[in-house]
Amino acid sequence: LKSKQSEPPVNFIQCSELHQVTSCAWVPDSCQLFTGSKCGVITAYLNRFTNSTPLEIEVESQIHLYGHSAEITSLFVCKPYSILISVSKDGTCIIWDLNRLCYVQSLSGHKSPVTAVSASETTGDIATVCDSVGGGSDLRLWTVNGDLIGHVHCREIICSVAFSNQPEGTSVNV
Repeated sequence: LKSKQSEPPVNFIQCSELHQVTSCAWVPDSCQLFTGSKCGVITAYLNRFTNSTPLEIEVESQIHLYGHSAEITSLFVCKPYSILISVSKDGTCIIWDLNRLCYVQSLSGHKSPVTAVSASETTGDIATVCDSVGGGSDLRLWTVNGDLIGHVHCREIICSVAFSNQPEGTSVNV
């Protein structure tokens, strides 16, 4: 990690081959860092800024979140709704509570590895992407409560997904 662009990076995480980091997410304006690993475990690092050196971070504690049985492919933090969303090669998508660092629910119906996830910071809607059996990608849209709004098959492969963050009524969010 780097606290300043001009500073050299600091080796913040020591991990074994099994817990090799495959994805990460940071909670804006907070001291929470999440990493997803090759074995399917999510590690929440609760950090604090040190008083000795400005902008230096040290780990206060680590919490492991278990729910996936294969490599974590993507993590997404939606701070306005206090959720972390994780997706995995095992086809699972899990919503976690950011405040209590616990399981909330799973979004089911993916028939292949889930490769990308995002959430709207204005509505809480969640978009997931998984590879389609016949080629291309399947895009699903969910409510923050886990209800499937709809899905579409795309011939092209979707590599990433994102929402715009304009206030509702001001702009069309896509």
